Amino acid sequence: MPDVKTVTEPEMELRPPDGGWGWAVCFAAFMTNFTITGITSTSGVILLGLLDLYNESISKTSLVGSIIAGGTMFGGPLALPLMACKTSHRQVIMLAGIVSSASAVASAFTPNVETLIVTYGVLVGLSLAGAFFSANVILGYYFTTKRALALGIANSGAGVGAIVLPYLTEKSISYYGMRGTFLLIAGLFLNLNVYGALCRPLKPVIKQRFKISESRRNSSLERKSVTNLGFIPEDEIISDAQSEKSVPSSEYIEEIEEIPNTLRMRRLSAFSEKTPSNFGELKSTFADRSMFKNKYFYLLLFTFLFWAVCDSLMIYYPAYAESVGLSREQGALVVSVFGAVCTVSQISTGILVDVLHIPNIYLFSASIFTMCLSIAFIPYCQTFATVVLDATIISMSYSCGTALRIVMVATVLGVEKMSAGYSILSSMIGIGYTVYPLITGIVYDRTRSFAFVFSLDAAFVSVGIILSFGLVYAQKKGKFYN
Repeated sequence: MPDVKTVTEPEMELRPPDGGWGWAVCFAAFMTNFTITGITSTSGVILLGLLDLYNESISKTSLVGSIIAGGTMFGGPLALPLMACKTSHRQVIMLAGIVSSASAVASAFTPNVETLIVTYGVLVGLSLAGAFFSANVILGYYFTTKRALALGIANSGAGVGAIVLPYLTEKSISYYGMRGTFLLIAGLFLNLNVYGALCRPLKPVIKQRFKISESRRNSSLERKSVTNLGFIPEDEIISDAQSEKSVPSSEYIEEIEEIPNTLRMRRLSAFSEKTPSNFGELKSTFADRSMFKNKYFYLLLFTFLFWAVCDSLMIYYPAYAESVGLSREQGALVVSVFGAVCTVSQISTGILVDVLHIPNIYLFSASIFTMCLSIAFIPYCQTFATVVLDATIISMSYSCGTALRIVMVATVLGVEKMSAGYSILSSMIGIGYTVYPLITGIVYDRTRSFAFVFSLDAAFVSVGIILSFGLVYAQKKGKFYN
């Protein structure tokens, strides 16, 4: 092919199918979120069981739930070094299933809260972090135009888990005790190996740029009608669509090649020596310093840090329900209602963004404002009906932020920095998930007043509202990628 000359080295890229096997990955992410978030949402129910078992203070015992919730988000970057060693998302999820299951078994035999904080809080939390991070990130790679919808469906699994698992955990504690419940949770974690197996790595393609001569460009339209009889190697044929696209406006053409072909595998192997593992993005969280120069990324990080206050409600809702005269079963039902609303709201958020094209930053800012008002209103809810109503509104607002986390990272930083950016955002949220329940527990031990606690939480969220207005202004000015 003498009149076609390569002008650039081949580039590797991932081409999302926007469907197909992506829906199987969506199911795996759905079930992973069901398991992980469902278990973390049982922290309030488990807190009451641990208080009966160990008879420790509420601030100390609540560390078990807060650390597992925080570790699930904070440990996200731990998956990146594994991927830099060419470990796939699938392998990370399956490894997390094995480690978390073994840690939950060990938790069934712990003699005190301090040991339980390590086995169930730290070990389970950090291992689940890799699965949670990997399942959601690989799903983001499988979709482009339907990304918010797919992530909304996957994140709704967290809501389903929050519906089912708190109530089942309460029943399990009443029948089998706290130690027997840990063994059942260990069996639940083993299912992560099944979900991980569905997360097939996305096949990369090679993109190569060619320069064509004047005679080749003039004759390219004629070549569209010529049938290849075997005299020209298939690897050197340029498709009709590529020729037609390149002829009118450019002297360059691009050839996109899928990997499985043996010849192309040799080309990929030769090129991979010059290419960082996992296309450079996953080699290190901090390798690309450009995102740390983006002031709007910092704004996003601190907005979600204050948004994370809402997770402490999942831990203290059952205790608050008991303090106003409701039963433990009703307290577990409140958490289940919270999860049920999350299920619907996650999908609705995806529809609002992808179908109705509401800017995700605007939607998030409105949701965090509503969440703040609802948290401040909790102390005035004294009956089961009012507690459920307020929890419903909070859940709708909270699930909006949950569904848009990855989407907002892609909006602010671009898709190519999505994994690294989301890992840092997960760490920031994990800090909030860990710190706020501890602060809440200490404040409650000192004041014995949930009214003061929830007012303090609302004050934290109000700071997030102010920061979110900065994101709204930036999007209005066109500072983001999409």
